[in-house]
Parts: sequence; structure tokens; C-alpha cells
Amino acid sequence: MDRPANAGARGAPTADPAKVPSWNKPDAASLESAAREQRPIVLYFPAEKDSDFDIYGDDWAQLSKEDALFIKVPYTADREKSPWSENSVIPTNKLLSPNPSLEYGIAVGKADLLVCDWFGNKYFAPGAKVKADALKALIGKVKDEADKADKKLAKTLEKAQQQIEKKDDKGAVKSLLSNFKTGYYGLPSQEASVKLYREIMDAGRERIKEMHEKGDTEGLKGIAKDYKGTDLEKEANEALKNPNTQGRKG
Repeated sequence: MDRPANAGARGAPTADPAKVPSWNKPDAASLESAAREQRPIVLYFPAEKDSDFDIYGDDWAQLSKEDALFIKVPYTADREKSPWSENSVIPTNKLLSPNPSLEYGIAVGKADLLVCDWFGNKYFAPGAKVKADALKALIGKVKDEADKADKKLAKTLEKAQQQIEKKDDKGAVKSLLSNFKTGYYGLPSQEASVKLYREIMDAGRERIKEMHEKGDTEGLKGIAKDYKGTDLEKEANEALKNPNTQGRKG
């Protein structure tokens, strides 16, 4: 990386704006821009004492303008999961979470750099000391990596769809959960998986409602068992706990 000519001079050196990458914030607007252009994201987690000169130079500035969207995440030493955070089996966008450093597993006090797709899915972790030319090469591989990830998701999604056709909702949910466990967000086959999963959940809720109204405790227990780890397990158990107040017909 380039260093300013007066870096060793007395007083704080002044960075040349032309050599500072165009940094964006980890917000919805940045992600919408990246997704719209299918532009890879270079995600930078600075150390506590961040400097313009940590990532600096003509080559870095050019990469941020032509090859990828550069996003800098504000430093935080907090790696504790919020007790109020919602737990969902459906993957969420790590970059838009309250604590991206936690979600991406960044070590406290250490600068790090990741190469992601336009949804924030990580494919490479070259570290903050990577050279600009090596980073450029990794950026160029992102689309192929995203396509490969999507194809794997598509195979499992196809299996789930076939299970649905065979009236095997339980098996379909298991297949979809395996897609969700990859953590990928936003990829076409993952979005389709989420859609199918929600359709199954909606149908399951109707079944829970009917069983609850009929007092079918064995049926509710069966749903809780078959759909373990999903919202339906929780909702079936809630119906079992409240037989006199939930789902009763007037």
C-alpha cells in the first residue's frame, strides 16, 4: 500500500483524497446499489484505531470505483448476541444486522477484510493485509462462486419441490432447512426456498388451528414433533398449553 510522503514528518500526515477508497456505509442503500449492479462487496472491519492509511493508494481507490463496492463497518468490541434478537431459521442479511462484526465472526481488536457478493455473502477472507492486485483477482471470482452456491441451493430446492408433490411436507421442510443452514441470503434459489418454506408454514398453521378447535392434542403433538426447529413446533406447543383460550369457536 502507498504511504503518504509526510507520514514520518512531525504532526499528523494528511491523506490524499484521490488515494483513499470510496467507502460506503453498511446500510440498505449500499446493499441496494450493489444488488442492482450485481457488484461484489469488499467488506472492511477496521481495528480500534482506524487510519485512512490502513487501506490507501491509487490501486485501492481504483478498485473501489471500478471493481467492487467498498463498505467499512464501524469498529466495536461487542461480540455478545443481543438477548432481544429474534431467532429465525430463515437466513437474514448479516451486513444489515445490529452487529455485523459478531455475525461475520470478526476477532476483537483485529482489522479484517472480506470479499462478498452483492448480498453480503462471504466467499473469501484474505485479511486486511492483502495486496490490491490479489484482492482484484478475488473480486473477479465472486460471480462464479455465487453461481456455484446458487446451483447447490437449487438442487436441494428441487428435491423439496418433489417432496411436496409426494405430499411429504415434513421431508420438504428438512430439505429447505438444509438450504437455510448454509447461511446464504438473497441468492435466487434461497429466495425461492424461503417462499416455499413460508407456504408450508402457512398451510401448517391452518392445520394447527383446525386441530386446536377440535381438541386434537395428538395431532398437535405430531406437528410439534414433525416440524421440530420451525415456527410450527412453537405454535403447536402454544396451542397445547392454551386449550381453553386459543382457537376456540365462540
